[in-house]
Amino acid sequence: MMDIAVKNIYKSYGEKTVLNDVSVTFPAGKCTCIMAESGKGKTTLLGLITGIEKPDSGSISGVPERISVVFQEDRLCEDFSIASNIRMVLKHDSDMSDEDIRKLMSELAMNEDIYTPVSKLSGGMKRRVAIARALVYDSEWLMLDEPFKGLDEATRDKVIDTILSKRKSIIMVSHNMEEAGKMNAIVLDDVI
Repeated sequence: MMDIAVKNIYKSYGEKTVLNDVSVTFPAGKCTCIMAESGKGKTTLLGLITGIEKPDSGSISGVPERISVVFQEDRLCEDFSIASNIRMVLKHDSDMSDEDIRKLMSELAMNEDIYTPVSKLSGGMKRRVAIARALVYDSEWLMLDEPFKGLDEATRDKVIDTILSKRKSIIMVSHNMEEAGKMNAIVLDDVI
C-alpha cells in the first residue's frame, strides 16, 4: 500500500478559488484528519483524491483503484433494506451472511432488523448503515467526510472502535479535535 501524495493542487469553481497550491502526503497505514473552517475546501480535496472531481492543476499519486467513502450525505437507497444497502458494494460471489451483517451492525451499536427499509431509520442509524457499507467494501483506503454527525457520544465511540478495528489507512474530514484524537489521527489543520 502506498502513501497518497497531493502536489501543488489548484481547484476553482468559476471565480472562487477553493484550493490554492495544496501539497500534502497521507501516510498509508495511518488515519489523517483534515481540519479547517467551513468552506475551505476539505470536501473538495476528498473529491479530488477519490476522482469525483478533477483538479485545475497539480497531481495526486498513490491512490488505489478501490476506495471506500462515507460522504457528508449518507447516499443510501431509501427503499432498500439495511442488508441490501450493505450488500450492494459486495462482489457477486461474496459470502457475507445475514449473521455477518447483524454482527457488524451490532458492533456499530445498532440492533434493528437488517431487513428494515432505510427510509424507516433515524439519521444516526442511516449514518451507521453508510459507515457499515464503506467498511465492507473491498478497499485499501477509507475516506470519511464528517463521519460521526448525528451520533451521540457513546455510539460515536463504539463506531470509532469498529472503524479502527477494520481499517488501516484513513483520510478523515472533521471539525472535532476530540474525534480526531479518538481516531488516533495525524491532524492537519494548516494544509488548506
